[in-house]
Amino acid sequence: MSDLDPFFRYYAERYMASDVDAVSAMYEAPMFALREGRAIHLADRKAVREHLTELMAAYARSGAVRADIAALDVVPLGKSSVFVTVHWHVRDASGGLLKDFDSTYHLLRVDADWRILSYTNHDE
Repeated sequence: MSDLDPFFRYYAERYMASDVDAVSAMYEAPMFALREGRAIHLADRKAVREHLTELMAAYARSGAVRADIAALDVVPLGKSSVFVTVHWHVRDASGGLLKDFDSTYHLLRVDADWRILSYTNHDE
């Protein structure tokens, strides 16, 4: 499971660069998200891409430029699936902390690559 740290570093780098093509390629479709107590079903690639585009735009508007992994906890679910909880620190250009939160991702190994099936932002 040592390949999950680089997976999420790449994810954070591309997410903060608003590279919706690279990030959406890391997701499966259909996909399921839990945000702010709401269940969001994204039925196809177009819906996943639109969802990510909206989120990335919101981060850009907030002044976010970097997302650091403060902690990463992996729970293997057999050979081809894991739950990964990432503690994120999102920072602005001066290094100021904008967001400090946890998200849990359900990943599936497809061939040699990990794909995100769902994510849950933890309600704090």
